[in-house]
Amino acid sequence: MPGEVVSQAKQQLKMIIDVYLNEIDVERVLAACDFADLAHDGITRKSGEPYILHPISVTCILAHMRLDAETLMAALLHDVIEDTDFTKEQITEQFGKTVAELVDGVTKLTHSSDKEFNKAASFRKIFQATLQDPRVIIIKLADRYHNMTTLESLRPEKRARIAQETFDVFVPMARIVGMNEMADNLEHLCYQNLDLDLFNKVQTALQQTRAQRCEYQQVWEKKLHQLLQDHHIQGRIKKKNNNIELLRHFLKNKINLEELTRSHNFNIILTSIADCDRLVDILQEGFQVLRFKDNIRRPLPGGNQSLKVKLKGDETTLSLTIQTELMRKAARLGVVLGDNAPQACRSAIQASMKNLNTLMDNECAKTTFNELLDYLHQEKIWVYTPHGQLHELPQGATAVDFAYSASLFLGNHAIGVKIDNEHKPLSTPLVSGQVIEVITDKMATPNPDWLSFVNTQKARRAIQNLLREQSVEQQRVIGRQALDRAFSLFNISTEDLNTEDWQNILQWRHIEDQNSLYEQVAVGDLLPQLVANHVFNTNTPEEEHRLIHGTEGIDVKYAGCCHPVLDDPIQGHLSRRGLIVHRTRCHNLLHEQNLHPESIMPLTWNDDENSDANFTAYLCVHMHLDDEQISELIYECRKAKIGVEMVQPHDGKTYVNIVVHNRQEIAQTIRDLRMKFGFPRILRLKTPVIMEKE
Repeated sequence: MPGEVVSQAKQQLKMIIDVYLNEIDVERVLAACDFADLAHDGITRKSGEPYILHPISVTCILAHMRLDAETLMAALLHDVIEDTDFTKEQITEQFGKTVAELVDGVTKLTHSSDKEFNKAASFRKIFQATLQDPRVIIIKLADRYHNMTTLESLRPEKRARIAQETFDVFVPMARIVGMNEMADNLEHLCYQNLDLDLFNKVQTALQQTRAQRCEYQQVWEKKLHQLLQDHHIQGRIKKKNNNIELLRHFLKNKINLEELTRSHNFNIILTSIADCDRLVDILQEGFQVLRFKDNIRRPLPGGNQSLKVKLKGDETTLSLTIQTELMRKAARLGVVLGDNAPQACRSAIQASMKNLNTLMDNECAKTTFNELLDYLHQEKIWVYTPHGQLHELPQGATAVDFAYSASLFLGNHAIGVKIDNEHKPLSTPLVSGQVIEVITDKMATPNPDWLSFVNTQKARRAIQNLLREQSVEQQRVIGRQALDRAFSLFNISTEDLNTEDWQNILQWRHIEDQNSLYEQVAVGDLLPQLVANHVFNTNTPEEEHRLIHGTEGIDVKYAGCCHPVLDDPIQGHLSRRGLIVHRTRCHNLLHEQNLHPESIMPLTWNDDENSDANFTAYLCVHMHLDDEQISELIYECRKAKIGVEMVQPHDGKTYVNIVVHNRQEIAQTIRDLRMKFGFPRILRLKTPVIMEKE
């Protein structure tokens, strides 16, 4: 029986590849299949089925995408080096160097007894190999997808671990290389295996709205067909299967049931870009357009090209994705298309891979892995050069970050910037869609003040490297100038410091003289804002020393405009009241950064402390809770050891102030309350809502 199942699987693979591969390539792929079958002979999976069925299934997934013979051969052999006695050299001898390199690229490292180190080193190896040949990540994603569809035989905790790893690493990687269809499928399986109860409840909620959604969709579809016919536009309309998108919005608290039933999505696939543009003009004339984005000229990361239009109807809203057939194919398959993808798609993927390459340029595997996860999950923006080249940056990146992203020369010699053709300070935070032009001077050099507001490691390292290359005399001059700028907030300079002030500073930094301090500031080892804060604010609560890294000896306060809690992304603002900690995207902080960039500094929480600090977070539940439901809310919070300071219904909503230790507890509380009360939208507010007494 096992032999018959394997024979059927081989026959199915042959039927798929016979359609598009030539006879010689078909024979090569089948030879690799026989070799893999021999190598895995006698090995079974947890389910009890012959192991060879797994690589054959992975290869069928890739064959449906019409991958080349070498990729299919490597997919068949992808576990041979890792799980059998056959070596890379033997695969090279049998099937060639390229196939062997692809197999080696997806092979895990197991040289250490430290599992976490092996995991980090393996991911680092996979992504480095991907930079050499993108087919490595294509194989790995297909491998992971098939594994995710066959988790039933594993223990629940192992299923959850694999699903979390998939969600953390492989889903965002699939999107970076433009394989959005694969990413959607993986993400759906992740939700299903991470929390089956929550997944099933959301699916039930979606099912309850299906009939009403279908009714509204039919009305919109009829209107769109008539519109194309009336204006003689050739194309087709496809109802977008957006279950994963709806599920994502539900789980991430971005939509409630009412919004869900009234929000619909369609793809409109046309024959040319000119037709896409013409249809948008027609829609703008005949409908109320709520939002329009041109991502044909400015593609999204991963290379997605389309015109996005959101329309308002009588009772519903409609989101349209308008694109050509090639654009739609590229949005689904991305890097799989290779040179057949549109140039804009290839350029966008290259921009993301360029950032990945920067992260991989690190000798410490564990550090690289942590930075990789940060990069994959941080919110990103995409901006463009005047020539239309896309650059992907983390949210909060400034014009200096862009300059270094574009080239080392632009960064090192930047003196100004035009954003959408308007002159702006180099410290200006960027927004997606902007066109950035850096103004340079060959005689200019980086300013150490830039270190207070740059957002990317690439920019920070480049600035520090150049500053360290300067002579000691130059460093002392630059360091003193930077300190004077920081002290100017208090209307003094370094010359106004007395002997006692200097002794205080030198003892705090454990250094012998003022020149050493200037040198530390000049090369970026010490931010001048910290020195100024230490001089003018010496009474610092011990708890704040412990929570925020590098703030020992300075006065720290938390901003009342955004109320940061432990593990929120944060930045500091030096003021006369001390160092004020803000959430990174706080509007007040961004305003201050535009006016006084020298007063802004990066901050991070200490991650090695078990803090007992309490923070108040402010929630808005988008439903009116009655007395019984309020009691249930308080009970749920107390059960989770979350304090409740206030619960107040008002104007159809309910405002809740909770006491937590960190950001994760806020997210868990929101998730639990949504489950309890039927998935209402629950927002975390920056400040408490003050209601007038009735």
